[in-house]
Order: sequence, then structure tokens, then C-alpha cells
Amino acid sequence: MFGYAAAAHIRAGVTGPAGCGVPVAVAGASASSTPTITVGPGDTMAIQGSDIHCVISTTLPRAIVCGIASQNSTRPHSYAITVADKGVAIFAATGSQQVVAREINPAISGPPNKRASHKPTRYVLAQSEHVLLAGTHVECATVLIDKRTRQTIGCGVLNESSAGYFISGSYAGTLSDLYAGILRAGKNGAQTVLAVQKQP
Repeated sequence: MFGYAAAAHIRAGVTGPAGCGVPVAVAGASASSTPTITVGPGDTMAIQGSDIHCVISTTLPRAIVCGIASQNSTRPHSYAITVADKGVAIFAATGSQQVVAREINPAISGPPNKRASHKPTRYVLAQSEHVLLAGTHVECATVLIDKRTRQTIGCGVLNESSAGYFISGSYAGTLSDLYAGILRAGKNGAQTVLAVQKQP
């Protein structure tokens, strides 16, 4: 479904215009009752009740790529996000795959998520679920927004000292069937929208 090289989009591209008014659902903190899975190279994910699909890169730097697709076909002219320890990017999911916005993270301290050895697996994520990307500091959450009517996924970086929030000064990506966005994480879960692309 996604024919692009996930990690490549972190290394190239230009920063896009800032946007506002995006329904932001990225939350670094995870409740202990929220289901959690650990994913690794080649794993794929679909979010129940939505057209959001994600794949984990098989090359380094390890990254998660999420886009909008149905029946194994990426939505034409839509935007996808790539999130890795190194940073976040929004890019055209079809055609040129041009990067339209990119932010690079500061150096991240602390141990990464534990590695999980398994064959590439396809997961169907619940509408509220937590995902750890093995061997990185990347964590994602699936969340319902707009009065629990619209599904989104948000991914960013955490470490032991960030108290369950995305690391202050780092960048996160969020994706729904309406928008792809990049956020700058502040202290105690505060976030600022830096770039937005509206989905077709």
C-alpha cells in the first residue's frame, strides 16, 4: 500500500507554513488501562473504524509512516506523516512524494523502547490504543476527537524524564482523514501547531 521509503523523508525537504485550527489529538501520556503494543520493522497497522494505515520502516533510521488508504490503495493527493527519533515530516503520499514540512528533533537522552523480535505482523488498533516503536523513543496514540466522532493518530518522542508527555522542544506528527500536522511539544503536554496540510 505505501510504496515510499519511510526514513528518507526525515532527511530531506523544506519546512512548510504554520497552520492553526487543526483538531490536535496527540497526547504523550498513556493511561495504564489503555491497550499497548510494541511494533517493529515491517509491521503494519490499521485503525479500527477509519482509513488510517501505518507501516514501520525496515531500514534505518527506524520510523513509522501513517497515511490515508482504503482497499489497499492510498488516497490520491493525500498527505502522510513520518515520525522517527530524528524528527517528523509531512509529505505527499502519492505522486512526487514531495516533503512539504519537516522538523528535526534535538538529541534525545535515555534508553529507547525495548526491542521486540517477531515476524512482520498486521495489527488492527483500537480507537484508543498506545503504540511503542521498538528500538526508538517514538510512541503513538490513537484518539477520537471532535466529540469522539473522528479518528486520529499522533506520534512523538518520550523518555524517562518527560513524565509521560512528548519531550519538550521535540516535534510530533498527527494525522486524520482531514489533516496532517506537525506540532512542537512544550512543557507538561503543551503543544503548538507548526505546519498543517488539509487532506483532499
